[in-house]
Order: sequence, then structure tokens, then C-alpha cells
Amino acid sequence: MKNKVRLYDKTFKPFITNAEINEAIDRVAACINDDFRGCTDTPVLLCVLNGSIMFTAELMKRLDFNCEIVSMKLSSYVGTRSTGKVREVMGMTGSVDGKRVIIVEDIVDTGNTIEDLTRIVREKGATEVRICTLLLKPDVYKKAIKLDYVAKEIPNDFIVGFGLDYDEIGRNFKDIYVLDPEPDYHVTEHKMNYYILFGPPGAGKGTQASAMVEKYNLCHISTGALLRKEIAAGSELGLKAKSLIDAGQLVPDEVVEGMIENEFNTVKGVSGFLLDGFPRTIAQAEALDKMLDARGEGVTSVVSIMIPDEMIKERIQHRAAIEGRADDASEETINTRIRTYHEKTEPLVDFYRKAGKYVEIDGTGTIEEVRAKIFSTMDQL
Repeated sequence: MKNKVRLYDKTFKPFITNAEINEAIDRVAACINDDFRGCTDTPVLLCVLNGSIMFTAELMKRLDFNCEIVSMKLSSYVGTRSTGKVREVMGMTGSVDGKRVIIVEDIVDTGNTIEDLTRIVREKGATEVRICTLLLKPDVYKKAIKLDYVAKEIPNDFIVGFGLDYDEIGRNFKDIYVLDPEPDYHVTEHKMNYYILFGPPGAGKGTQASAMVEKYNLCHISTGALLRKEIAAGSELGLKAKSLIDAGQLVPDEVVEGMIENEFNTVKGVSGFLLDGFPRTIAQAEALDKMLDARGEGVTSVVSIMIPDEMIKERIQHRAAIEGRADDASEETINTRIRTYHEKTEPLVDFYRKAGKYVEIDGTGTIEEVRAKIFSTMDQL
């Protein structure tokens, strides 16, 4: 067993050896064999992808009665956190109609997935549903559904290995590792900066963002551009977003948050990130705080480029005239955009001001003058 493993930005330390895992599987397989001994039907093992592949394979080797296997895939995790909402990623690969089913899970924590799985399997005609899990977090499992076979109970910690992953890597480890909250002094790291950019229409956010990214070696994360990137790449999150957009629905917060966390995990060689267009609500701001807290980090600062409402009107009208967009030049449209901005942004301003993270930049003056103000403020931060 390795002393420690490094996955993306996180370090994991040894937790459960492969020998201990196999002993636990031996015990749970013996219980299942006792319950199904002499059965004349052919029960179905439902392998919950991707996490339970290794557990299901080892469990099947130890069962001494005839059984079938089908698979399906649900998801409720983004990064290291459960979104609390379960979604079906891949449908069931075979029929369970008229059959007894043993759901085989790698880990049960909140129980949201188990609750949905049990309902789905019963709706598909299973005559009996039993649940077998390699690992259980009893501290957070509060559902009324009985877990028939539990190989091992563990604390409410984030783990990887033996099928369990951190953003799709780490599954291949034969042992199980737990997230190490202590600093890893064998790995040289620097604190990342996480800036949020605010500003009303016409404040020059786009122009100033480009300069901020270049000077401070930041990755610019625009939610609109990020959605287009994920959809073009055909990623799981991108496909989910596209299906919602095509159906005329809003992309839920957890999908956007997952895309942003994926950027945090995969973008290398930068000193930080500049978030533009996220967060837009208090709920999103709180989710971002939790996401960064799990990384041992936090929002560095909110940089807000402010200009008077009259200047917003002048700049939008000027831009609309240049671009030939008469609809954007109407007084009613402009007033609506200004009112919407204030209504949506002001609660966030209060949120970050109370946290001591809010700085306001006077956006009047030339591009160069405003840029100098931004750079002076960020240098102090």
C-alpha cells in the first residue's frame, strides 16, 4: 500500500488495505450465500456503475448460486461533494421484471441514490429488492430503507480506491485511501487566488478581465463560455446541459458548479481564477464557498467595477448604435437591465462585504485609468 497518493489538487492517505477489503467481502458473501442457499430461481445482481464494478466482480466470485448481472449508472457527486440530487446517467442494461434483485453498491452515505434505485427497480417489476454495499457511512445515512448486507462501516470521510473515485480517477487502486486534511509537505504548492468580477452592463468588465488575466496569470471562467466548451467537448456535464437547453429548461446550479469545479481541477499552470457571471445568487455563493473550503481555500476577493446608472445608459446606447442593435437602445430595455442588475447583485454585495471580501473600483475614466485602479487594488490583495 502506497504511503500517500496525489489526485489532482488533493492528497489521500492509507485507510483500508486490500486484505481488509477482501475479508469484508468474504463475510458479506457468506451472508448472501446463507440467505440464497438452495434457491431455484436466478437472482439478479444490479451493479451500480462505475463505483461498484470492482466490488461486484469480487462478490460474484464468492457466490455459490446461479445469478445474472445487469448494470445502470446514477450520479449525485460533483468533485468531493454530494449535490443531494440523483440523476440517471445510463439506463438498466437488462430486465429485472419478475426477478429478485440484489443492488450492489460501492458506498452508501446519504442514501439518496439507494432510495431512487429501490424505486426504479420496483417500478421495473422486481419481486424483491435487497441491498448490498461494500461501505456504509452510518453517521449520515438516515433513510428508512433497510440495508441487507453491509461489508464495512466507515466514518463520514471522502475516500478513493477500489472503484471509488475523485472526479473519475483513483478507481484503479486496489486499496482504499482517505482524504488527508493535513498539509503534504512533500508536495510544493502555492495558494491559488480566486477572484470574482462584478460590474453592470457597460462597465467594461470584458476589457478589464482580459488585462487582469494576463497580468496575474489567471484562468478566466465565464459561465456562458464554459457551457459552450463543455457541450462542444461532449463531456457528461456538457451533454446534460445541452439536453436541458434543447428542452428549453434552465441549467441547474449543480451542473454549472460541476463545470466550474472541473476547471479548478484540470486547469494547470495558472496562479488563480477569475470568475465572471458566477455566482449570481446567494445559494451559488454559498456553494462556491463550500467547494473552495473542501480545497482548503476560499474566495480571495470580489472586484466590483462600478459606474453611475446614467453612465450605464450612455454606454449601452453607444454600444447599441455601433452594433446596430436598436432594441438594446430603448429606454425601457436599458432601465430593465439596470434594475435587474441591481436586484440580483446587491444581495451578493452584502454577502461578500460582510465576509470582508468585497472591493469596489470606480469605473469612470479611461480604460487605462480604470485598469490602473484595478491593478493597484489587486496588488494590495
